[in-house]
Amino acid sequence: FTKATWDSEELTDAGQTISWLFGKQFQACIVQGCDNDSFSGAMRLAIDQPKVYASFGCHPKSAWRYNEEMESTILRCIDSCGAKVVAWGEFGLDYSHVEMGSDMTNRRKQREVFARQLTLALPRGLPLVIHSRDAEHDTLRMFRHWIPHDYKLHLHAYRGSLSFMAALISEWQQIYIGVPGSITMDDPHAQNLCRDCPLERMVLETDSPYLPVEGHYLSHSGLIQDMTRKVAELKGVQVSTAAVQLRENARKLYGI
Repeated sequence: FTKATWDSEELTDAGQTISWLFGKQFQACIVQGCDNDSFSGAMRLAIDQPKVYASFGCHPKSAWRYNEEMESTILRCIDSCGAKVVAWGEFGLDYSHVEMGSDMTNRRKQREVFARQLTLALPRGLPLVIHSRDAEHDTLRMFRHWIPHDYKLHLHAYRGSLSFMAALISEWQQIYIGVPGSITMDDPHAQNLCRDCPLERMVLETDSPYLPVEGHYLSHSGLIQDMTRKVAELKGVQVSTAAVQLRENARKLYGI
């Protein structure tokens, strides 16, 4: 084990890594710039790699750092990437932190930053990648206030309640529930969410490298096939049926 291993230096050539990990059938993936540490990397990948697209926004856990400079950076990234930008986000509300989650000042700041970004994203017509953790009441309230019911939304790596998911699917005709790799793990709640979500209203996402996929030490977009097989099992359909529908969902949502 070396420092080069720890730093994953063998993955520094993005084009080579895409070919190595993602396979010949790889068509596209989306990277996110959602804080000051990730904006430039996401922009560079989207510009340099023909099959990599991007979304930009401010993650709720970075809301306390949101200011005119960060906003200008987000808009500059969007302008620089042009048609390679396919969404705004991830952004939203996250009250899950053990200490800061219950802090009213933190919650108020997150709501303010969420609303500000909605005023920027909606006129641009960009699909919204929404992060919502332990904040269902405020998320739903702000959705109803701000977001048209025919607008395209992606509820990122969803782990909330069945009732909240059902309410969103009922009220927003073009919302897609993000199903992560945790469905492949021993995670009954994630699997129940997948079973209850209509196949035509879900998209798969690895949230790599953060969320795991069973049997793999590194999460990456090439593992979508493993996740598709698990969705087919949970939904009781053929793998080909799940694959075709999930690919079409991503195309409808992001246009790629």
